[in-house]
Amino acid sequence: MPQPNLLKSFTRINPFKFYRLDFCLRNLGLGMIGIAAGLDRFNCTLALIALINIFLIQAYSFSANNYYDYQVFGELNYIARLRARGISLKLCFALCLLPLVLLAAILAACPSYAAILFLYLLLFYCYQTPPFRLKNNYLLSILINAVCLGSILILYPHLFINQKLNALGAYFAVLYFCHLAFFELIHQIAHLGKDQIMSLPAKIGIGGTANAIKIFQLLIIFLALAGWFMLPAEKLIFITTLLFSLLRLRKLLCLPALQDNFLKLRERPDRFYALWEGLCYLV
Repeated sequence: MPQPNLLKSFTRINPFKFYRLDFCLRNLGLGMIGIAAGLDRFNCTLALIALINIFLIQAYSFSANNYYDYQVFGELNYIARLRARGISLKLCFALCLLPLVLLAAILAACPSYAAILFLYLLLFYCYQTPPFRLKNNYLLSILINAVCLGSILILYPHLFINQKLNALGAYFAVLYFCHLAFFELIHQIAHLGKDQIMSLPAKIGIGGTANAIKIFQLLIIFLALAGWFMLPAEKLIFITTLLFSLLRLRKLLCLPALQDNFLKLRERPDRFYALWEGLCYLV
């Protein structure tokens, strides 16, 4: 395949699509929730650094995930489109690493709680990189997504700002672990037959996975009730969790267990109420 020169290669790459910046930017909301849960020690500069760091680490993991999906089984993602335009795999890989270089420079100056980000990197490395490819494990893939894109995106900014874990920070870390596991199951149903991985729907069927999704909503409802009992001063937060979880559960109970239905849920602009719920927590 003919190789274009380096300058032309860069002009053919859309950073928004390459790094999946729509996901990176949207998920900054979790970092903002983590920060808001520790506002007793708010520092604007530290908050900005924490958000930049979780933005960069996501940009790496999302682009690298596309890179390895293309390299392992030829997935027709954005890397495949770049290869069709003559962009080399070496350049694609180097661009995947660019956010890590910037992140390393920031962590060298501000290393507080960097171990949490190293855990994110380790888990996602095992998730997407051969020979591990833990995304092929229908249980570990759910666990890794929930920990990295849920709990860690809450915990790192919270601890970076607050320098300790308070009860509200712990609540949101557990809550968004459950949320991300819930959304990962919807994602797996929507992609059943499209991704060459062993997902939970491929193992137990769409109906069984739909039941698991409902169980996660029941766990979230229980978590909110327990939080309300233990932290009555924060009852508005728990009422918000209960309201959105009950709305989701009602929707799921009325939804036939068909792949197209879960695909529509995944493609909703409000991410199945997640954007509105997050905004309520911040307000």
